[in-house]
Amino acid sequence: MASDTQLKDSSIFQKITRAAHTWKRESSLLQLATSFLAKPPPSMQMANARRHTVWLFDNTAYQLTSPGTSKPGPWRAEVVACVFRRNSRRDITKLVATVADLIGLDGEIGTDKETRRRIAERLQPFLYHTTAAHLMTLETPLSNSFIQMQQIGPTDDSGISSQTIGADSRHIADGAKIRSYLRGWGGKVFMDTIFASPEGWLVISDIDDTIKYTKTSESTGILRTTFVEEPRPIAGMPQLYAHMQNELVPGWFYVSASPYNLYPFLHGFIGSYFSPGTMILRDTSWLDFSELVKSFTVNTGEYKVDRVEKIHGWFPHRRVVCIGDSTQEDPEAYAELYKRHPDWIQAIWIRKVIDVPHLHEKNSPQRFQDAFAGVPEHIWRPAKPQSATMDEQTFVPPAMRAIYYSPASTAITDLTALDAPRVDSEVKFDSDFQVPMPSENEYLIKVQTAAFSHDELRLSKTLNPPKSIPQIPLHSFCGTVISTPSADHWSPDGPRFKVDDVVYGFIQHTRDGAAADYVVVTENELAYKPKNIGAAEAAAIPLPALTAWQALFTYAGLDPSTTTHDQRHPDRVLITNVLSNDVGTHALQLLRSRSLFPNFRPWVCVTCDAEDQEEQLRKEYEVDEIIFAPLPLPQDYDLGATFRKNHWDPVHVVLDCAGEQMFQQAHSPKVIREGGTALTAVDSTPAKDRDPLELEDIEGYPRKHRVFSRFIVVNPDRGALQQISELVEAGEIQGRVESIIDLINATEVLSWGAAGAAGGRRGGMMVIRVNST
Repeated sequence: MASDTQLKDSSIFQKITRAAHTWKRESSLLQLATSFLAKPPPSMQMANARRHTVWLFDNTAYQLTSPGTSKPGPWRAEVVACVFRRNSRRDITKLVATVADLIGLDGEIGTDKETRRRIAERLQPFLYHTTAAHLMTLETPLSNSFIQMQQIGPTDDSGISSQTIGADSRHIADGAKIRSYLRGWGGKVFMDTIFASPEGWLVISDIDDTIKYTKTSESTGILRTTFVEEPRPIAGMPQLYAHMQNELVPGWFYVSASPYNLYPFLHGFIGSYFSPGTMILRDTSWLDFSELVKSFTVNTGEYKVDRVEKIHGWFPHRRVVCIGDSTQEDPEAYAELYKRHPDWIQAIWIRKVIDVPHLHEKNSPQRFQDAFAGVPEHIWRPAKPQSATMDEQTFVPPAMRAIYYSPASTAITDLTALDAPRVDSEVKFDSDFQVPMPSENEYLIKVQTAAFSHDELRLSKTLNPPKSIPQIPLHSFCGTVISTPSADHWSPDGPRFKVDDVVYGFIQHTRDGAAADYVVVTENELAYKPKNIGAAEAAAIPLPALTAWQALFTYAGLDPSTTTHDQRHPDRVLITNVLSNDVGTHALQLLRSRSLFPNFRPWVCVTCDAEDQEEQLRKEYEVDEIIFAPLPLPQDYDLGATFRKNHWDPVHVVLDCAGEQMFQQAHSPKVIREGGTALTAVDSTPAKDRDPLELEDIEGYPRKHRVFSRFIVVNPDRGALQQISELVEAGEIQGRVESIIDLINATEVLSWGAAGAAGGRRGGMMVIRVNST
């Protein structure tokens, strides 16, 4: 088996041990004294509610088959109880402060009352004084109002009692759950027993880093996730386990190397996210806090093999799925168990943990090949690789909510009446839309937010001609990775984006968009979401920012990286309708980025439709010249005359965000120089006759001087979007959100088309909130 994980900072646990020793000194001295005096074992006593605290662990009852017959025997179950001396707590304020300091909880977090309360609550079970030689009485209500009473105990030196008891009834059905109570505790101490027949399915699952974030490869990670943070399930695992529960109806065993002290904490976590079952935890020393981290990391393989062997003794005829992760010895342990019981274990699923450092060797293909040597590949590597590495492919529901355009009626068929009216495409909301299936090169994304603008809807027929299948709109989005391309699953580095990564992006307009719970995308359509903004702003950035980026650097050919630019004659750019259209605003931010233009600053002239925008444009964006041009333009408006009156030289680049008359006037020789580039983000007319990137033939353009004139057809570009992310995090680019509406309310707005999205700014981005996480 693989060697145990080395703790990176063992001094942390030495310090904690010394701190904990202060609170246990009395108990330790007492134990030392009794060992010298050779005091006889304590006499048996009954635990009582006034003097003791008792835990009862939930369990699973089983029936063994009698030899030579298929008839099941009586129900049996292992009952585990722990007894502590009541009010045996000490003031642990200093220990809480020590733990908070050692794991780096400085500042507001370290002094937060709720955080310190949580640390104290989870530390306390490690400081309880356990009680040996105590008995308890268990009451189990059975059929016909019969209550079975059984004595359990005595507890051992660690305060733990573990014994097998029987149920005096064979008429309990498979899958039944019965709650037993501790007599004398007023119904406050109880356990749930699930009755599982000899045949069927079992799921044996690890907990830490398989279904719960624990970071067992890092010492401080263990302390943080155990004592400080609220427990979090691994993304997709609750859905997967719920699906298995529905399909297999299995018995559930959660076998973990976590110490028994964490039972209440882990019991609450599993109850919140997963199917109920039996937790089998490590029998660590209750009085030795220094062993906490070792229990997570040392000899975990041997421990799990031993405990799963006990489960095999209870359920030898059930079919088993073993689920674990790559941080410790789960692959080796499950492989050993398969070799011992090849007919018992039907599948082994290992979550390849890629969201914590220092796991390259543990995640290497060679590690898995060595661990599963002698185990058939169909057991640990199913036909679909995504089923074996669940951080790369998680369960998703078959249906989702979606807004889509129903196909228009465009043809007469044999079933169509000759006088039937033609039906235009309409916007529909469907709560049972089929979740898209990603191809081997696609990611599946759970959408958080999606955004659109007036101009995108107005130009939708040009950008995305009607198809004969339902078409989901909105192509600028933010979301969470749910599954990764199957083509990347067995590559050494895995996929570029991992499950649970928060991403944003722009989807090609010829593909279905993100107005749905899920969307499939390619790697080139994604980038990591900037860390300093929320999901709403993130969705509002990709479409206008990429449009501006490609206009300036792809179509117009500006090169901000050059160091030989003549600063006496810098590039000259005109942006029209700049503050009322997000493409124009993003272009202005790009042109004023010191990261992009460290060597020179382009000359920028803008038009705006309100005179009160001048101060903002000069202070925030440092524009060189401003032209007031209210829209729609007056009939006598002459952009060229304005340039001539102010003695401005023609520009190299025009980025039009007003369209129609303004875009036509921008082609004047007084406005744009010979060989310049006139681009529009809002007027599709120039796009009808030419490919947008075809530069060769411009002879037929109706101008006396040669100008490259195009409508900007934006395309996905991961590299550009990643650079945009860096500019957002540097504070040089900001997104603007016009409004936010929920998905269920968006149908009416989208059905209004461009008019419904106009708002105060025709090019402003409206955001649809799809999922909160």
